Amino acid sequence: MNNVAELLRLIENLLRVGAIAEVDHGAPNERLPAVRVRSGKLLTGWLPWAGGRAGTTRDWNPPTVGEQVMILSPGGDLSNGIAMPSLFQLSAQPPSNDPGVISRLFPDSGLFEYDHANSVLRINLPGSIEIHAPGGTQWVGNINHQGDMQRQGSDTQVGGTKTHNGKNVGSDHVHGGVQTGGGNTQGPL
Repeated sequence: MNNVAELLRLIENLLRVGAIAEVDHGAPNERLPAVRVRSGKLLTGWLPWAGGRAGTTRDWNPPTVGEQVMILSPGGDLSNGIAMPSLFQLSAQPPSNDPGVISRLFPDSGLFEYDHANSVLRINLPGSIEIHAPGGTQWVGNINHQGDMQRQGSDTQVGGTKTHNGKNVGSDHVHGGVQTGGGNTQGPL
């Protein structure tokens, strides 16, 4: 055996650039998620991919076929390799090139973007938002709502004013045309 050739092969396999060829999303309690990576003519066996977190806090953001990755193989043994996502390509460019923005773009054009230079969180969705919070939600600050609103349950307002089409309909509003007896008053003034 040529030890120099074997040593060069192991060194070459320490770090390899490739593209995801197949993705197995795993099955709970049966097998972990894994990918096969094509690097030149080489197609790896099933390798785990590095995620953001995998402890008590866990992330799920699986790589996709064609995504460019780096294979890290301790000791140069590709069977022990780990796919390290991800490298930008001309066909998969970053959603922003602004150094003041952290951005995540989804396949359906949904976008989460935090502009830390201007302290603004932007969420642009083609669909809807669902929030399930049995303990309630709290909003601090002004809310500007556009569009129809449907709600169930009571409505309590403490302080401030309440208007409808420019007319005061709050607790201190007054009516004109008040008459004793069974007559109706005029609308709020």
